[in-house]
Amino acid sequence: MPFFTQCDAQAAPEPLPDQLAMNRTPRPWGDTFLPKSNTPAQSLLLVDARPLPNEVKTALACLQGLTSREQPRMWVHFSGRDPAWLDWHKEKGYISGYETVADWKALFQQFKTAYKGAVIPDPDLYRGSLLAANVAACEDLIIATPELAESLGIPVVVDLRGRFSKYSDGMQWVWDTYKDRLSHHLSDFLHPDRLPNGAFAYDMQWKAVMFWIAGPVDSKEPGADILAETAVMAKVLSEMVPNTAVLGFPFAGEGVGMGEPAGVDFVSGYGIALVCTDSLANTCVMSGVRIDKLKQNHIEPPALEKDKIYIAMDMSDGDNQNCWIGFFKPYFEHPDFGKFPVAFGMGPPIMDLMPAVAQWYFEHATPNTEFMADVSGIGYTHPEHFGAHYQERGAVMKDFFDWTARYLDKLDMSTLRTVGGKDPVVTEYVEGMPKIHSLFADMGRYSGREGIKNLTYMIGETPVFRAVTSWRYGKDTFMREVREQVGDVRPAFVNGFLHCWTYDSMDAIVKHIYEQRDPDMVFVTPSQLAVLYKEAKVKGWTE
Repeated sequence: MPFFTQCDAQAAPEPLPDQLAMNRTPRPWGDTFLPKSNTPAQSLLLVDARPLPNEVKTALACLQGLTSREQPRMWVHFSGRDPAWLDWHKEKGYISGYETVADWKALFQQFKTAYKGAVIPDPDLYRGSLLAANVAACEDLIIATPELAESLGIPVVVDLRGRFSKYSDGMQWVWDTYKDRLSHHLSDFLHPDRLPNGAFAYDMQWKAVMFWIAGPVDSKEPGADILAETAVMAKVLSEMVPNTAVLGFPFAGEGVGMGEPAGVDFVSGYGIALVCTDSLANTCVMSGVRIDKLKQNHIEPPALEKDKIYIAMDMSDGDNQNCWIGFFKPYFEHPDFGKFPVAFGMGPPIMDLMPAVAQWYFEHATPNTEFMADVSGIGYTHPEHFGAHYQERGAVMKDFFDWTARYLDKLDMSTLRTVGGKDPVVTEYVEGMPKIHSLFADMGRYSGREGIKNLTYMIGETPVFRAVTSWRYGKDTFMREVREQVGDVRPAFVNGFLHCWTYDSMDAIVKHIYEQRDPDMVFVTPSQLAVLYKEAKVKGWTE
């Protein structure tokens, strides 16, 4: 039966929880947006899990999470990106070294007091492993197959095989049974296939609510029911604290999961921001590093000239914490890096999750590098919908702005990018964070506005630069759209949005943008653009 026909055949769902009262319950881990581990052990135990079966990787992630509650002591190579960052933590003195463990099974004996037994997931229920993960976090258990539990000598404490015919029923049982033990300040969009990549160890450590809502494709899997799952998770999220985070990512392939826009809308309504971490391993260790503040290399702008086009190139998707582990590194190591200004959006929670990784980028930045907050502040939200289910949406937004401002200060950032946002929402940002020098609105040309005069303007004393570029013409997008939108306006001030998956290397930026620049084009950083624009306004050179 086609998906929409299937939906039509079902009874209309009950309305999702709405008109909620504001809840400001303090975070149990202290005054940081995301939880931070205790300082890691000076000498870590290193396990290379890359050649191991998936069920072993999952079990090792459980062990890493459970042992990290007291102190992070295990680093696990789940992917080829992990070794370099372990060495970086050693180079900076956050650990003194590490000992490679040849026999991974011995760790389950060494740390046998950290767990109480095993939980067996239902292999026949789609997302049965997620139900097991929530139980494991609350009951201090290792997720294992019966064969693995037997080989490790771990007693089976909970067996979920055949327990539930529908995932929604299982998730409702999880919440009913463990809501007093699961975190009300942290959750995770966790596709079951991602368990072996180790990212959920951090969820285990902090008892995050781990869930996955099916989409049109995976709704065909055993036990799936999109409407029932959405209703259960809406109830769960409505009982959580706003201005907290959901980790992971709601997309796992076309039609698999809610999808990015719908997923972000869903959690945004409950005042919850997405922090994309779906393949980010070893945060149990990395979050234990303490760095109070990082400093950027801001420099003065060039002299303002009336006949120039000033362009700030700003790279997208830095809210995706996974990208800082591998994707962005080659940009900073390229021989042309630093020859001209490029800004990078960066998700502020990096200061909680992996501050030493942020430190690497700040230390390898040049005066032509600027970091700005991505998107749309302390976490990825759709601003139009954020806190919409709360009676006091203004109070939810105020807390969001307060968290964002604190973390912008930690990262020496002075601007941020929003995902869209009509002028009333943009005005909320400007008024809620008066210390920012400007606002870069839109991920690409979301505003629907045409012409540079409609894309650059002031709200009060704060410049707003809406994206002039997108990715609609592929790698020819940038220069083509700048020329189309700027026309003969001079001086012009351009938010030159760079879609990272289109300009996926420094070579692409050099070849398709920098080498194709017109003689009257001047590349600047976002902070320089703001200074120049305000100067032009004072001189009366702009409308």
